[in-house]
Amino acid sequence: MKIIDLTLELYDGFVTDNNHLKESVLNKSKKDNDYSKSKGVEQQFISFLNQNGTHVEAPLHFIENGASVEQMKVEKMFGDSLILDVSMLKEPHDPITKDLLEEAERRQGVYIEKNDIVLIKTWKKGGGEEGATEAKGLDESAANWFVEKQIHVVGLDLPNANRREHSESDIHQFLLRNEIYIVENLINLDQLPKHSRFLFFGIPLKLRNATTSPIRALSILNSQFI
Repeated sequence: MKIIDLTLELYDGFVTDNNHLKESVLNKSKKDNDYSKSKGVEQQFISFLNQNGTHVEAPLHFIENGASVEQMKVEKMFGDSLILDVSMLKEPHDPITKDLLEEAERRQGVYIEKNDIVLIKTWKKGGGEEGATEAKGLDESAANWFVEKQIHVVGLDLPNANRREHSESDIHQFLLRNEIYIVENLINLDQLPKHSRFLFFGIPLKLRNATTSPIRALSILNSQFI
């Protein structure tokens, strides 16, 4: 069994979207880190925007009265997965279409099935690298296709699943209304096998009334569970 970490590292000053503030992630609760002066252990306050880093979006993020993070169906966040690489089929400013995804299926010889977790390598650079905020994500044809396929999750190496002006929230709302969860800011997708399946694991924190949660996204290769 081999595990590949698909998660961005969080640290002070971290930001994945130019529209977001830089993070102050770890704040010490004591004056110093000298354990010889204290009988206790070092404690920290952890604070960051829930849209930064590798995260999953709950329906409440875009839908009034939608399910919040603690109400999400966590069984959807673990299971059979595949990656579709469209990075060689498009330029970063081009949206991801159904036709591109179907072409990736044909080239790779893997095909989406019901309840799959679908990861998409959208551009030639890796997740979290400069330029990701300008790259475009899913268009309406791709979103409709995922709903027809009845997948559980779509994950991308972008800070936003869609970058098209005036329709960004529509794509999110459409997917989330159809109970397709959205994972953003994945990394290391180039290390995943293109021609075979693997397991994906990315459970959100149990945060009451939260719209989004950070996850530790992992892929598990050569697993006996598949």
